[in-house]
Amino acid sequence: MGVNWNWNKEQESIADKIKKWFNPDREPLEKKAIMAQYRLKTAISRINNYVEKLNERDRELFNNVVEALMRRDEKRAKIYAKETAEIRKVAKQLLTVQYALEHAALKLETFLIYGGAINEVGPVIGVMKQALGILKSVAPDIWIDLQYAVRELETAMGSSIVDISADIESGLDSEARKIFEEARIIAEQKVKERFAELPKTIGVPETEQGRASPTA
Repeated sequence: MGVNWNWNKEQESIADKIKKWFNPDREPLEKKAIMAQYRLKTAISRINNYVEKLNERDRELFNNVVEALMRRDEKRAKIYAKETAEIRKVAKQLLTVQYALEHAALKLETFLIYGGAINEVGPVIGVMKQALGILKSVAPDIWIDLQYAVRELETAMGSSIVDISADIESGLDSEARKIFEEARIIAEQKVKERFAELPKTIGVPETEQGRASPTA
């Protein structure tokens, strides 16, 4: 089997482009897009850590539900079950944001490496603004960091910013909405895969388990 020398050349070409990101003569949009990309990747990593912690807490609570039912303590089982349902609702919200931001990060990375029209950054900002609306209530520390990423991009594009956390729906174009809707569908499926269904005998509706609840 021969060696694909063209692959090495391609890697070198991309590596050269990445090095140019830090060129002081680089255009303002690209410089700020680099910082936004870094913040995006950081946010995605932190969201993943959040979800893992929620998974652990969910397993503990689910076991408590089962043990309470085995003791015929239905009242306590319902208390644990409701807390479990709340955790799953938050997990679905975070997973939705994570998948949407991953899509946005890929789009921004493509813009940085291969170039493109400035309006291609618009949907990325739209997704990030939608994410801000969700993160503000469930992960305020990540929300703060992501605001800076939005500010970097909007400033570079010449947008005037008064309060980027306000009216997150304004300017959210159809592509950004589509990205988030796809992310919601994936998140809902992942919740079903990750979390065991609560016993129906304790009467917690499926919507309260994070299976079909809205994320915004």
